[in-house]
Amino acid sequence: MNVDEIRKVVRQKPFKLFTFHLDNGQKYVIRHPEIIVSNQLIMTIDDDGKAVLIAPEAVTSIEFMEAETVLAEPATDRQ
Repeated sequence: MNVDEIRKVVRQKPFKLFTFHLDNGQKYVIRHPEIIVSNQLIMTIDDDGKAVLIAPEAVTSIEFMEAETVLAEPATDRQ
């Protein structure tokens, strides 16, 4: 996928949750706009808090998530 297209999705206001679909079948849900997008690399954090490096050309599609999908996840109590 074109890097400029990816940047447009990441920079949209207000930010909308989305999923990167990759050419190897993997999926990464992007829950916040604090990701790095360069011409050679996308860096984000997965749900386990680990850094994920993605080649922009490996992104085959971007899918926006519905608000209900996010609200359906269990809340955690961090007291």
